[in-house]
Amino acid sequence: HLGGLNDQLQFADGLAVPRYQHALMPTDTILRDLCSKLGLQDELIYQNARAGFVHNDAIHPMSNILDFLSFPMLGLRDRFRLGRMILLTRGKSNWNDLDRLSAKEWLLQVGGNEAFERVWRPLLEAKFDGVYDNVSATYIWAWLNRMSSVGQVPQLSNTIGYLKRGHFSLIEALANAFLKAGGQIKYDVRVREIEVQNGQFQQVRTSEGTLEFDSLVVAVATPIFAQLLPAPYPDYHARLEKSKYLGLICPVLVLDRPLSNFWTLNLTDPAYPFATIIQTPHAEKSGHYIVYLPRYTAPDNDWMGVSDEDIGVAWFSHLKKIFPAFSEDQVIHFAVSRSRYAEPIHSVNMLQNKLDVQTPYTGLYLANTAQVYPFLATSEVTVSHARQVAQAVQAHHPHPVSVAV
Repeated sequence: HLGGLNDQLQFADGLAVPRYQHALMPTDTILRDLCSKLGLQDELIYQNARAGFVHNDAIHPMSNILDFLSFPMLGLRDRFRLGRMILLTRGKSNWNDLDRLSAKEWLLQVGGNEAFERVWRPLLEAKFDGVYDNVSATYIWAWLNRMSSVGQVPQLSNTIGYLKRGHFSLIEALANAFLKAGGQIKYDVRVREIEVQNGQFQQVRTSEGTLEFDSLVVAVATPIFAQLLPAPYPDYHARLEKSKYLGLICPVLVLDRPLSNFWTLNLTDPAYPFATIIQTPHAEKSGHYIVYLPRYTAPDNDWMGVSDEDIGVAWFSHLKKIFPAFSEDQVIHFAVSRSRYAEPIHSVNMLQNKLDVQTPYTGLYLANTAQVYPFLATSEVTVSHARQVAQAVQAHHPHPVSVAV
């Protein structure tokens, strides 16, 4: 089955929505160029990127300088201190010194205790399931630079983009282009083990037998790769096991009316079961609005085993605290998606622990979003990384060979 985190949900009435929300920022030129090459340029649409915070169940806009100056969660002095920190971050191109600092250490240094306690600590607790002490300061640097890109392209200022049919249309177009070029895609085949011998990749053992290739690019989360690979090199496996990920539980609602006029709202109360509210109109069904209520968790968090029905009860009861007029009668569709390894965690001193694309085994490559550090694992960065991986493999194999991904 194609898609993964870029998959779509198909409801009984034929309506399709992206399983997870993926946004294009105005500066995502690599992704827009790929869409154009695949004939998807007319499917790119843009909407207002109005953002805000939810604090004490009340919404506070945070989309422009006036919103910032009137932000009630901080006093005037701390507002200016926070603004100075954001400006310094946007102008900081050398991030290497941040690799050695935790996010908490750096935020306290440059933003002060008040801003940390009122703004950053709740956001970090919600994002990292309460465990953020070892998260690198580069995460904040990358996140602030990513979000500030909304206003950096004049003709697309203060907008975010997305594909009408979601990122699944991009995956589908890539698959069709791959097949047209002579590639093959195998569906419903479970990989059981990657066999190596004498420091070299040999073959892939699957539910349908063994498959042989000259080279193999493994494009899965690092913990899954570690499970598939035998351990003749203990040092390498020890490095694989250091790679930590966030899981994701993401309820999606299709409503018959908008919840608000905000694209995204960040919650500062970690007691809520979700940390963000993201809303977009359905691009092909007028009068339908898609709302995502994601919760990042540890991969083994108990919420992973909670039923969709119980998640709906918990999430809806908290949603009503922010939007008292919301009721279940407005819900046309409801579904819950889960991923145990949705996003890599970039820890302090990540530079020395970052895994190379080339593994210790000749002919075996690892390619995943843990390698895009210090940047966030966005679609833009992922496509750029994929191109670099393809070039690296091609450099090792200048003549035509069989390569599996």
